[in-house]
Amino acid sequence: MTNSFPRTAAPAMTTTSPSAQISRLERSTAPDIQGLSHLGLTVADLDRAVDFWCSVMGFRVVMQDEEYCVVWQPSATLAIGLTAHGGSAVGPFDEHHAGLDHLALAVADVQHLQSWATRFAEHSVPHSAITETDAGHHLNVRAPDDIAIELFVIKTDFAAAVLGVEIGTDIGNVAAGTHH
Repeated sequence: MTNSFPRTAAPAMTTTSPSAQISRLERSTAPDIQGLSHLGLTVADLDRAVDFWCSVMGFRVVMQDEEYCVVWQPSATLAIGLTAHGGSAVGPFDEHHAGLDHLALAVADVQHLQSWATRFAEHSVPHSAITETDAGHHLNVRAPDDIAIELFVIKTDFAAAVLGVEIGTDIGNVAAGTHH
């Protein structure tokens, strides 16, 4: 992991016009999606990535060979596949190229964000300060290969006004990506 702080902070969220919000909130005719199945990340150093995701982030290894590893975080029901691609991955992650911008992980409340900041400090992992925007509270960190991770607590008023969901309901938990 690099010794620099995250390069970017979460941008302030802006809202769109009411007519655009209404059309986005209308029921889609697309088949339902149950949620995120897993996330696949290309990594340059598989051992370093596995160490970060398990030792720092609290995941556990569920499958591994010399080219890939799947780690699992039961409380989030999130699996991340880490793939070395035979050593062909070069250079650090850069959110300024097409593809993944960052991985945002939902956290229950600001107190949990503070616990994460303490954990990162205990593991000597550089991280941002906890910042507040219109959308919620953010804590940013970089995984090995400079992959941007945001720990995020959505504000209930933002979820209601912009996403049209109430946090704490089944729909709100899925749509907002957070829980209580």
